[in-house]
Amino acid sequence: MRVKKPMSPASSSLCFFLSLSIFSCIKSDELQILLTLKTAIQGSNTDVLVSWVSNNHVCNFTGITCNSDDSVKEIELSNQQLTGTLLFDSICQLQSLDKLSFGFNSLYGTISKELNNCVKLQYLDLGNNGFSGSFPRISSLTELRYLYLNNSGCSGVFPWASLENMTNLVSLSLGDHNFSPTPFPVQVLKFTKLNWLYLSNCSLQGPIPAEIGNLGELINLELSGNNLTGEIPPEIGQLNKLWQLELYQNRLTGKLPVGLRNLTNLQNFDASNNSLEGNLSEVRFLTNLVSLQLFENQISGEVPAELGQFKKLVSLSLYRNQLTGPLPKELGSWADFEFIDVSENLLTGPIPPDMCKKVTMKDLLMLQNKFTGEIPASYANCLTLQRFIVGNNSLTGTVPAGIWGLPNLIIIDIQLNQIEGPITKGIGNAKALTHLYAGNNRLSGGLPEEIWYLKHLRVLKLKNNMFSGSIPESLCSCN
Repeated sequence: MRVKKPMSPASSSLCFFLSLSIFSCIKSDELQILLTLKTAIQGSNTDVLVSWVSNNHVCNFTGITCNSDDSVKEIELSNQQLTGTLLFDSICQLQSLDKLSFGFNSLYGTISKELNNCVKLQYLDLGNNGFSGSFPRISSLTELRYLYLNNSGCSGVFPWASLENMTNLVSLSLGDHNFSPTPFPVQVLKFTKLNWLYLSNCSLQGPIPAEIGNLGELINLELSGNNLTGEIPPEIGQLNKLWQLELYQNRLTGKLPVGLRNLTNLQNFDASNNSLEGNLSEVRFLTNLVSLQLFENQISGEVPAELGQFKKLVSLSLYRNQLTGPLPKELGSWADFEFIDVSENLLTGPIPPDMCKKVTMKDLLMLQNKFTGEIPASYANCLTLQRFIVGNNSLTGTVPAGIWGLPNLIIIDIQLNQIEGPITKGIGNAKALTHLYAGNNRLSGGLPEEIWYLKHLRVLKLKNNMFSGSIPESLCSCN
């Protein structure tokens, strides 16, 4: 066996000197790379780069993190009002760089193919900028775990195939682009570690593949604003960790899939503006819902009584469907309920009385249904209410006096009902009111003078009622 001779003291010193020289050279190179980058983006309206000067150590530069060898490990300059271009041929010479984050700036130019040289990147964020041109193939970036390119400004054909080996991806965000139309990318279906997938508004077309059910770690799935067709695959019911599911503004058909009930962690569900049909029976098991948006579909049947027991629900939008029957009496009474729009359905029965129980409601929209009974007196105390729209129903009785004067109301719409009684003087307290629609009712009495002093009032429609008395001279004070 050959014995290795010990290194002489002179040789050892020479080696140490050479290593130190190489290390110093690398540090000098990193300084020059960052100073060159500063020159390319120095047109920014921010002082974030003030510390980027030649007599400062690169590890002390704002937005720079170094590793234990004092090599640049991270560049974090997102949301800093930066403008200019990124010189990827230079940036990707940083040997230890594993994070590059420039999201939410005003950077422009093209994203060059030299980005493919940043082979150690685990985190890349170039989203929400003003780049142009097509996005390059990045097949060398196999260590990526976080990829954020949404709303970057790129267009053309996106190189989906170059993502194929990024099997460690945890977050993938490529939405909000004018890409060339493409079917759902099969490469994405292999990323079984994904917990965040944002592919909204990026020209996807065709069906949602059944293999979407393989992405069992997903907590967020957003596919809205595309041209997706066919039914929602029942395999989505396998994604039982989902917190948010957004499928709105596509061309999806069929019923809400059997198995949707398994998504018991779901808090936000939006499949609005599609052509979905069937009923809401699968929704009644989603007890953690905070927001349910299914407007502008063809959904029929009754609103499940279980929705009245949802303890977290704060927003419900089901307008322009074919729903029938009553709303659950306790709807919206448990949480800080803010919004309901069930307009343009065939709903019957009374208005649920406690949707403003916590005095947090801003919008009550129930236009064009078949609701009956009186307006609940409880809404007279709903000081947060901004829009009260119950027109075109079969409501009777009087408007609770306090509603006329709610201070934040912008719109009151009670037209096309059978409502009686006066408009009270309290309307003078509705300082924010811009629109009052009360025509085609049985309102009576004189018009209170206070109406004419509402500075923001723009539209006043009171036709076909039973008012009496005179129009006050103060009408001239109405702007």
